Amino acid sequence: MRAVAEALRLGPATAPPPDIGPRLRLITPTEVALRFDVTPYRKRIPTGRPWSLLLGQGTPVALVLGLDPLSRSATPEQIDSYLDRATLRQRLLFGHTRTA
Repeated sequence: MRAVAEALRLGPATAPPPDIGPRLRLITPTEVALRFDVTPYRKRIPTGRPWSLLLGQGTPVALVLGLDPLSRSATPEQIDSYLDRATLRQRLLFGHTRTA
């Protein structure tokens, strides 16, 4: 995950989140592509239509990367707990981005 954070130029939670440039591209109304540095590959991210509409309007996005594993089936309560633990352990990295 550190390599992913470096490819995105994310910063620690102890400083203001850096502007990591335009990295998102709408593919469909329910899917976005995330661009990384130093590779032609993109990460496809499923999204909800309301979020895609905000992106289409140019709304800035806060990108948060956790350095520890989290199950795709995690409940909202488990996600909150994960974020609390990761924040205390300084295991979250941040950046501001937008659509390209």
